[in-house]
Amino acid sequence: MQKGQTARRQACFVETTPAGRLRFRFRWKLPNGRQRFFSEATALSDTVHNRRLVEKQAALIGAEIRLSVFDYLKWFPNGNRANDFLRPKVALSERIPTVREYYEQWIKAKIPPAVRESLARDYRNQFRNYILDFLGDLPLSALTLAHLEDLRSKLRARGLSEKTIRNAIDASLRAMMRDAIQDEIPAAFPFPKLRWPERIVPGPSPFTATERDRILHHFRTKQWKVGGFNDARPHYSYYALLHTLFFTGMRPSEAAAVRVRSVNLRTGTIQVERSRHLGTEAAPKTRRARRAVRLTHQSIETLRPLVELKEADDYLFENVRGAPIEPVNFYDLFRHAQRALGISPPRDLYSTKDTYLSLALTNGVSLTWLSEQTGVAVATILKHYGQFVHSSEADALELAKIAGSVAATSPRPGEFEHRCSNSNPRIQENPRFSSESLASPTGFEPVLPT
Repeated sequence: MQKGQTARRQACFVETTPAGRLRFRFRWKLPNGRQRFFSEATALSDTVHNRRLVEKQAALIGAEIRLSVFDYLKWFPNGNRANDFLRPKVALSERIPTVREYYEQWIKAKIPPAVRESLARDYRNQFRNYILDFLGDLPLSALTLAHLEDLRSKLRARGLSEKTIRNAIDASLRAMMRDAIQDEIPAAFPFPKLRWPERIVPGPSPFTATERDRILHHFRTKQWKVGGFNDARPHYSYYALLHTLFFTGMRPSEAAAVRVRSVNLRTGTIQVERSRHLGTEAAPKTRRARRAVRLTHQSIETLRPLVELKEADDYLFENVRGAPIEPVNFYDLFRHAQRALGISPPRDLYSTKDTYLSLALTNGVSLTWLSEQTGVAVATILKHYGQFVHSSEADALELAKIAGSVAATSPRPGEFEHRCSNSNPRIQENPRFSSESLASPTGFEPVLPT
């Protein structure tokens, strides 16, 4: 130790996690001489009694650390870093597999329901097209930051987008190396050292209410050719699916998996239980996505013909051949409709959800209610759709304050309280929400009830 430096006192402290649980925090010098900082949570909530017990344990841990007799596995047999630092060493005589050898075994387990079909497809494509040609013969333990940097440079030279390159290296390859470590193979893991440029995430691309109604009218009246016959007729299920997407905020994969038994017209709800993509079904990605979606009166009447004509286990939305609608295939029909209507630029099917959220926020729908309805966290809604929260009236008032003309635009004393006490003030005060303007050209409900 150089002159003027002081050694940090090795001890164990107790703190509270964001979830309200108690956890240990301590610094410990590993057997290899490296010092690391540890954080080990308990299952105990932060009460006076529990804190007293945990603090006594923390004092013992701190004493053992200072005496160099601390046994990590004795205190934390399932600790966060048990596998990383205290795993029994593999004998040097054992052969370490190469990236290609381990991948061939690893990918066999990446099938539904273990992972989604779309994720397994991405793993196969990215390893086959980008990774194995450059790193296939490299032992897992020999992977270094230099290898990752070299791979990234070669993929950039091929003209690939930064998102594609990052998905291949920092998602697919990283996932395989992480699983190798969990399989107790001495694999290197240099990924945290690789720096990536900040992502530029494109914003939402919603339709206007007029564009939405034109698209719905197109699907309601279009004649579809059925099988090999020359006759064509409307297919109500296509229109009903699109109407549901526009007026519930459901994801296309969620709507495609809905069975008749999940729809309750009496209560006006659809229970989201599964999602469908690439012909396979799985549980929704997050626990929040498992929810009851509330239907407007118009949505209930739109779905009623489908519910009354089908059995409980039938898919609610089917294509012209009677099979479940696949979102990937329906997107082609959706894109063709936009081109036929002259709507530019063409947007993907997920823009129906963007439209639902943007119009709902513009019309003052509660953020909490929207979060429950769409299965999206409030913070995420604000991050991606915050631009639609402010009304033009509120913006004009705040801009007038900045310009110094508050007196001319500010409400009279008591006027703001009177507006807020009204159950739906914006419809009464804003001419955009008059009874005439709310009527859409196709007779659908305008946007959402507040």
